[in-house]
Amino acid sequence: MNKISIISVEREARSISRRAFSGSRKVIYQKEKHIVNCAESIRKRWNVSPKDWQAKHVRWFLEVALVDRSCGTRYRYYRYLRSALIELDKWDGVEAFVIGSWTKPVDS
Repeated sequence: MNKISIISVEREARSISRRAFSGSRKVIYQKEKHIVNCAESIRKRWNVSPKDWQAKHVRWFLEVALVDRSCGTRYRYYRYLRSALIELDKWDGVEAFVIGSWTKPVDS
C-alpha cells in the first residue's frame, strides 16, 4: 500500500474547501483549516485522501478524533464536512451513517 503524502492530502483538502465554501478569503481560510485538520487525521489513521473518503472515515473522525472537543466544535466540523462531501458528490452515500450528537449545535 502506498503512503499518501501530507502535502498531497493538504492540497486536495484546500482545493475542495475553496470550491465548497463561499465568502471572503478570511472566512474560506478559517473553514479550510477545519477540512485540512480532518483530512490529516483521516490520512494518519486510514491512509486515504479526501477524494477517497467513505462513511466509516467521516464517522470515525466525528466520533473518535473529536471526542475531547466541545459540542459546538463537533457541530462546526460536521457542517464543514457536510459541505465538503456535497462538493465531492458523496453526501448522499454518507449522510445516513454520520448521524450523531454532532448534528446539533448543543447537546439536548
